[in-house]
Amino acid sequence: MTTIAIDIQPQCRFSCFAANDQQCVHQPENIVPELNRQARFAQKRVLVENTSTAKETLCASLCGGQEHAARNLFTFSLENHFPHAASCRGTHLLKGLPCPADYDHAVETEGDKAASACFHDSKESRSTGLIEWLYAQNAQTIILGGLATEHAVLETAQHLAWYNDNWHIIVNLAACRGYTPEATLKAVFALRQAGITVVTDTDEIPAAIAAGAPLLMSKAS
Repeated sequence: MTTIAIDIQPQCRFSCFAANDQQCVHQPENIVPELNRQARFAQKRVLVENTSTAKETLCASLCGGQEHAARNLFTFSLENHFPHAASCRGTHLLKGLPCPADYDHAVETEGDKAASACFHDSKESRSTGLIEWLYAQNAQTIILGGLATEHAVLETAQHLAWYNDNWHIIVNLAACRGYTPEATLKAVFALRQAGITVVTDTDEIPAAIAAGAPLLMSKAS
């Protein structure tokens, strides 16, 4: 049986307000040490990258090399209001992570209709190949971290738990970031309802692995 660590969309784009549906994850770089630490408990490490193109309009105007952008008759300074605009790294990985070639496996997701790393679409008709790869690796424990907690991390964990009851799914909150505290709390509740183990940080992972998967609430009742 194999333990797999999955880094879900640990990309600079999620800290860019302009490129990310006018919302952003604050200080996503703080998840990098935890992603690297949790990978030490795994035999294989997987990278999930969001390859969909950055939003046009606001991002294109602010990050396209222009020195100023006029909005509603006001002129904004890129340097003051969008400190990353001059060096927008878009889909690049957060600093401190391995380069994509150093991962054991990589999955690319595209489009905005599905947040899960398991499918390209919300109808679950176009697989990314992640579930099939995990079966081929004889996976037993799967440790998740990445961006964002209430979207890709939550949906990926739920899909993995749904498609194989025998997989022990662990979500490391210190290796994740959400858009808002309220949404993150709701995601944690949903994860636990689905029988997914949620740990505060990497220090709790050894005990979580030893304890095994919790019993699903629906099956316990």
